[in-house]
This record gives sequence, structure tokens and C-alpha cells, in this order.
Amino acid sequence: MGGQTGQRTLFNFDITDPFEAPTLEAFREQFRALHGRNPTAADLHAYYERHPDELARRRGPGKK
Repeated sequence: MGGQTGQRTLFNFDITDPFEAPTLEAFREQFRALHGRNPTAADLHAYYERHPDELARRRGPGKK
């Protein structure tokens, strides 16, 4: 297995776990591909909890 977090679909391609995405943009794209809808505020909050460095990047320097 080697730590793969993919999921097989009927079309035989992998959709990776959106919560492992390195950026918020990738998270949103993967989430839409997997669930067919945009992530909710709760989904975004869960992503930021797993990726606090991405939250800091999105806020930019000097913002709190």
C-alpha cells in the first residue's frame, strides 16, 4: 500500500484524499472531484486544523 490515500472510481483513476492536499486551492479542487460539491465552512476548518501552515500562508504576513 505504501501510504496511498487514493480511492478507485468507476473510471479507474485515483482521487486522492483532499485533506492531504498541500494548498487550499488543491483541496477545493479535489474535494469537488470527490464529493461533487464545494467544501463547507466546517470542511475548510478541518483542513486548516490539519494544515496550520496553509492558514498562515493564506492570511499573509502581519495579519492576525
